[in-house]
This record gives sequence, C-alpha cells and structure tokens, in this order.
Amino acid sequence: MSVGHLVAGAAGRPTLSFELFPPRTPAARDALHGTVQRLAAAGPDFFSVTHGAAGTTRSAGCELLAHLRRETSAAVVAHLTCVGSTRRGVVELAQEFFDAGVRDVLALRGDPPAGRADWHPPADAVRRACDLVELLRVADRHHRLRAGGAAGGGGTPLTIAVAAFPSSRRAGDLQALRAKQDAGASFAITQVCYSAREYAAFTATARAAGITLPLLPGVIPTTDPARLLRLEQLTGVPVPRSLLALLESAAEHGDAARRRAGTRYGRALARDLLHAGAPGLHLYTFNSAPAALDLLEGAHLGAGTPTVPSSAGRPQAPAVPHDAALAAGGSR
Repeated sequence: MSVGHLVAGAAGRPTLSFELFPPRTPAARDALHGTVQRLAAAGPDFFSVTHGAAGTTRSAGCELLAHLRRETSAAVVAHLTCVGSTRRGVVELAQEFFDAGVRDVLALRGDPPAGRADWHPPADAVRRACDLVELLRVADRHHRLRAGGAAGGGGTPLTIAVAAFPSSRRAGDLQALRAKQDAGASFAITQVCYSAREYAAFTATARAAGITLPLLPGVIPTTDPARLLRLEQLTGVPVPRSLLALLESAAEHGDAARRRAGTRYGRALARDLLHAGAPGLHLYTFNSAPAALDLLEGAHLGAGTPTVPSSAGRPQAPAVPHDAALAAGGSR
C-alpha cells in the first residue's frame, strides 16, 4: 500500500512518520543507525529523508534511504528539491530513486544554498514545486513504460507529497498548494505546527479554496528552547512565547523538569491535532529519538496503541475543543 493511500485513510487510523536528515560524518552515521532502530520500534508508517539545497548531501541521503529500506519495514519518502536543478537533472535523479524501488517522494522547491550571494539557478532550472510535481509524473510514466512495455507496468503507484504552510498569511501560498494539487500531488505535509486551532483554520480555508489533499501536520518535540528558536530563524514560523515562557520557568527546576514540561505541551498538541481532524502526525526528529518517542507515548499513537479520533481523515476540520497552548497554561 502506498504512503499516499495510508495518509488518505486506508490504514483506518492516524499515520505516524518521522523525518531524518543525512549524516555528515561517520560518527553521525553510526549514531543515526541507532536512532533509526529505536524509532522503527514505534511502528511508523514511513520515514522521510531530507535533501540538501542544490544537490548537497545527495550521496549521504541515498545511503540513508538504502539503510532505511534494508533495516526497517516502513516505507521511505525521499525529498527532492528543484532549486538549482535542470529538468534533465530532476528526471535523472527521479529515475535513480525509481530504479532503487522508491515510490514515495516529497517534492519541494527548496531554498538557494546559504552564504552564496552570487548563486544563480541555471537557465533551464525547474523553478516551482508544481512544475516539479508535473515533471515527476511524466518521469514516472516513462519509468513504468520502460519497466513494463506498452502496458505501462504495474506495481505500487507513485506518491508525491508536497509542502503546506498553515502559519502563512500570503494568498500566494494557498494558490501554490492548489497548483501542486492540480499537477498531481497526493498529500501535503505542513511546516512546523504549534497550534491545533491554527491547523484547523488553515484546513477549513484550504477546503474552501478547493484543496482536497490530506494535510499532514508537521510537529517538533517541544522540549529544547534553543532548537525551537533556531527553527524559527530557519523557517520564519514563530515559536509561541507562552511555550518559551513555560520552558524557561520549568528550567529553574532543572533540565529534567524542562523536558517534562515540554513533553506535556507536545503531547497536548498532538492530541489536539488529531481531534482537529489531522490524518496523522509527521515528527521532525532532528535525528534524535528520545523526545519524539516521549511525545508519542502520551499521544497514544503507534503500532501498538493507535488513537483513532472519529474525525481523523475527514476533509473538513471541525472546531477545536481547546488549543495545546492553553492546555499547557499559556496563550498563543
């Protein structure tokens, strides 16, 4: 069963997925293999593997993809960014993925390389994520014909995930998501989400705009304020000041107290997202297992004890009974 079908509700329960990034050193690779083993024990539906800007970390990313496919039973979603890539380069990389058995891709526009003020994309670059989605569909048709002749082959259909931005107030982002859907996207994974109420409002707005894609919320363990603030710098998504105040207050009693307070906040957020109709949870792990697994233990989501809220997978987002920020003792 494809990842797209699982997220669309074929699993009969919320899905669980983890995001990893390719290691840069042999020591980091060895540590990540241990992390993968721990995360795989939670029974995720899929792992996703990030892809660096303009092709960076490509080799390490392919090695990690192969390790996940070899050592776990979960599906693997390969990130593919188009920034700086030519149409031919995208097709060649897609064929590399397809030949390796990867049938699930997260198609992203991506960001230019950091610190390269003189960098410019090639003239024939793929510039928009919707164009990347369309190109991947074309590459898949060619791959299936090559594999199965005129009949087009068979096997697992290609899933193409895309990005969504629930905290954005720019109309263009919603239009871009609709364009990605029209180009053949299967579902969307949101940028980091701190508010179930915001997620529900975004879902309702998207449905009103004709967007029917399942919207899978991206969640980060909320235990490390330095990491949260670093992510704010990278993504532009502000960390709720109530959360930072909660962590700062708890830290007066030690790191363990801070982690407990952050974990309670994350668990409340996860539960509220599921009750708001989220089809599952996608956890940004930063290649670390403990905080992610602590969050899931409280959310009761996993292979052993999945939570199945009555609203999971529905196209509309019902009203949220309370926000995770309020449950943690603050306000958004």
